Amino acid sequence: MKKKLLALLVGLCMVCTTIGCGSSTGTAGGAGSAAAGGTDAAADAGQADAGTDKSSSGKKKTVTFYMWAADAEQEFDKAIVAQYEKEHPDIDIEENYIPYAEYLSKINTMAAAGSMPDIFNLPEGNVFEWGEKGALLDLKPLYDEAGVKPSDVSVDSAIFATDDNVWSVGYNVTTMCMYYNKELLEQNGIELPSTDASKPWSWEEFVENAKKITKDANGNGPEDAGFDPDNIMVYGTMMPTDWTKYIALLHTNDAGILNEDGSALSISSDAGIEVIQSIADLGNVIHCAPSSAMAKGAFSDASAMLMNGQVAMVIDGGWALANYTNEGFDVGVAPIPAFKHPADISWTAGLCMSPNAAGKKEAFDFYQYFTNFMNSIQAALEQGVSLGGLPHTLEVFDSGENEKKWVSTYTKVDATQMCEAFKNILQADTTVLGDNVRVKNFPVIVDNTIVPALDNVWLGEVSAKEALEALDLSDSIDGYWK
Repeated sequence: MKKKLLALLVGLCMVCTTIGCGSSTGTAGGAGSAAAGGTDAAADAGQADAGTDKSSSGKKKTVTFYMWAADAEQEFDKAIVAQYEKEHPDIDIEENYIPYAEYLSKINTMAAAGSMPDIFNLPEGNVFEWGEKGALLDLKPLYDEAGVKPSDVSVDSAIFATDDNVWSVGYNVTTMCMYYNKELLEQNGIELPSTDASKPWSWEEFVENAKKITKDANGNGPEDAGFDPDNIMVYGTMMPTDWTKYIALLHTNDAGILNEDGSALSISSDAGIEVIQSIADLGNVIHCAPSSAMAKGAFSDASAMLMNGQVAMVIDGGWALANYTNEGFDVGVAPIPAFKHPADISWTAGLCMSPNAAGKKEAFDFYQYFTNFMNSIQAALEQGVSLGGLPHTLEVFDSGENEKKWVSTYTKVDATQMCEAFKNILQADTTVLGDNVRVKNFPVIVDNTIVPALDNVWLGEVSAKEALEALDLSDSIDGYWK
């Protein structure tokens, strides 16, 4: 999963996110209604041609497959498809890769026309809405017929399910972690953090260690009398101002975007305000992190800054792992620091099936193949391509041969410690499905309201309390998807 897959999409009056990193997510809005409205037509259309440009040959069965993947991620997806076709010579996967900026518009148009592809990506913020509107195939009967329980094969955060339906079993999950430069921590006498998700540093430990590492041009730290905050050479950390990062931190303080029953904001509670203000203080008060302006300019590439020793610790998503492993950098990975208790979030983009594909056994067969991370590992090892994300398939976490295979896909560095940390975070009971998936009207509440309100907090112009208590979202809050 890549950071660019979470870039802001504005099209057909909707804003949504994909898997990966932080900008925005949402629901299909009016276009989602078009998708639902097109469901009956889709059923009538039967196995309608999805407009693919690759034709099947002979008597091969075909499965239409639409994705937004590009560049290295597309290369990886193609490797899995080629692997499947080699193992199933009687099946032709008709791949279509649509640029992300155009993707949701294309899928909505196809849904309205009743010509949906058999299998297709859907941003995580749209899955429950489309399922509720009848625009997706309920996979539960198919899994029941196959004798498979999704929760027995995948981590919970990869499954888009209600009590009665399974709308998607995603792939390549992501979660938040703390990346760190081992050398900088060791140089400052700091014991490396544990990979145990139940034993993260406290927020206070995180801040104290960030202060120890931060040094100005004269070697002074934030607590030294001669410290010059305008001439810092090494920063202890970066301000985690992206919503993906502060939502995860909110959960460590018994908060989130909404309260437990989804009736009101939780981020504006005392616990939420504490988290947001503590983040802002890293750069504006303690000076152990670059300012918000610097983080958008010279320090915008956090991974590069960590690798070259300008920053020691970065709270970021699993999508950033490839930034380090592709460079052969032995980055440390640990659970995020906690305010009250360990917690984290995890999510993935949806991989869905169209109601058109209800009778196509070959489509569900390929669906199960593509969503089995063991096949991703095989493709990575045999075809020399980088993994597209973190494992969601429980079989990988066997503490044995499967896990060793996963680790071995990172050929430029020994990734044992990194994989151990991510395994523990993804399997922890305290890691929950991201608010970007669960909260209805997420783009209205977060992207359009909370994000701009916090901009001045990150700049130090207003306090978190002033910014958050001024928010009135009573007309926009519609609870959680159940």
